[in-house]
Amino acid sequence: MPFSRPEAFAARLNTCLDAAHVSQLELARRTGLTPCQINHFCCGRRLPSLRNFSKICRSLPGVDPRYLMGLKEP
Repeated sequence: MPFSRPEAFAARLNTCLDAAHVSQLELARRTGLTPCQINHFCCGRRLPSLRNFSKICRSLPGVDPRYLMGLKEP
């Protein structure tokens, strides 16, 4: 996701997790990613690969991928 800053993605991801009442640990379980990977995304240290981004979107029903990418307002 080269069109987004990691910090901005982290803010949007954390907003979605809060709204869905899903913890980082639960998201890791749902996606099959490690808790460390999810923490990197949530803290703005890294952006997910397209594959991991897809897993995150599928694991958070009701979340608009365009919002997570920063292409749409909530």
